[in-house]
Amino acid sequence: MGFSDLHAGIWNSSSKVVTNSLEGGPVVVFDLNKQGQGEVVIISPFSKFMATSLNQEDNVLQYGVMGSMISIPANYSHSLVLFYSSDGINKGIHQWGEMMQLAYNRKNLYRENDITVKYLGYYTDGGAYYYYNTEGQLNYQETLLAVHQKIKLPFHYIQLDSWWYYKGIKAGVSQWKSRPDIFPDGLPFLYRQLERIPLAAHNRYWAIDNVYSDKYAFIFDEVNQGSLPVGNDSFWIDLLSEAAHDWGLIMYEQDWLHTQTEKFTPIQNDIHLGRQWLMSMAEGAEKAGITIQYCSPFPRHALQALEIPRVTQARVSDDYTTHLIRQEAQWAIGVTSLLADALGMAPYKDTFWSTSDEPGSSYKPSAMEPLPEREIVMAVLSTGPVGPGDAINYTNSERIMKCCRQDGLILKPDRPISMLDVLISEWAQHDGIKQGELYSTESTM
Repeated sequence: MGFSDLHAGIWNSSSKVVTNSLEGGPVVVFDLNKQGQGEVVIISPFSKFMATSLNQEDNVLQYGVMGSMISIPANYSHSLVLFYSSDGINKGIHQWGEMMQLAYNRKNLYRENDITVKYLGYYTDGGAYYYYNTEGQLNYQETLLAVHQKIKLPFHYIQLDSWWYYKGIKAGVSQWKSRPDIFPDGLPFLYRQLERIPLAAHNRYWAIDNVYSDKYAFIFDEVNQGSLPVGNDSFWIDLLSEAAHDWGLIMYEQDWLHTQTEKFTPIQNDIHLGRQWLMSMAEGAEKAGITIQYCSPFPRHALQALEIPRVTQARVSDDYTTHLIRQEAQWAIGVTSLLADALGMAPYKDTFWSTSDEPGSSYKPSAMEPLPEREIVMAVLSTGPVGPGDAINYTNSERIMKCCRQDGLILKPDRPISMLDVLISEWAQHDGIKQGELYSTESTM
């Protein structure tokens, strides 16, 4: 079970349980009755998450160090856990997660107090109206100021996606700094003009021609034309602390985790590099006093977050764009939400439109949201961030305000919405073909 390599079926001698060892995650084996009650066994890495894989050869599950690693140090150790529960899938995964969090002494204080999880925000990521698209003849600086002035909603932060910084070779990040054609007066000016509303900011994989490698330690992949900060220098501390101090960064969104891992050979060759990368980022977030969102993660990244309480949230869906254009069930997070929440992260459904038709968007052919109310409900019940991405003139404030108090505090349930055990079982019984979406959650008053 994972975020990308997610499927279900009957396990027999011909089953393909793990289709991709790099993308694969914990395996959940269950035997339920027609009422959805029964036994569950979860097979999961228990340590060294970034260097370890579950693989499959014929009908045998294999566990161990990734075969691509060049060397293994003396006395290196890693571990696997087999977790049993007689309480069904949902409770079993929750119990496994509690055990994993206890083993790593993970506390969820940062998640519980994260402004971007607790309060209403505004998003400009994939699927949002202003994703690589501005309002009329305005530039991005003017567009965001217009959002702040004209949309009368209690936004507590605004998210900036990949359109604002410099990109280099292979579209990697060459400099995580705002371009003058995007923000002519700079991000500190925008922050002040927004009356110091905090910002959440997107980042992707690093380009081989980034401007930081002259000052800080980077490792390069000449074949894939990428790079990665390494070592124990102050790169992440300097990068994130400056952003938090100068332009109000409160949440760092690390996107493209799958690409930085899958398309960067050194991570697959160096047994320590993957963990070192994420732990160095975590130290930077700790010094800057901000939180982190993992976006497009593999399950190994989610498991590594057990050591990083500053990772308060993980996106558990595809881009909202796919839903707008192809009407795919991007909102269907009833299984992926289980994994994120079990490991201590709030599941994020991605942005949404609160109005069905929003002419002038950049999505072609013409995009449409058939059920805006469903999008809002799923975002709220996910317990993760709730951030509409509407155009200024198409924001349905009445619909959106049903999700929160007048001050923007989101009215969340006690646990993320998830698929019923009996539906997960039927999904598996029908060879991975879903028989529908039926979810539940709960709140204690």
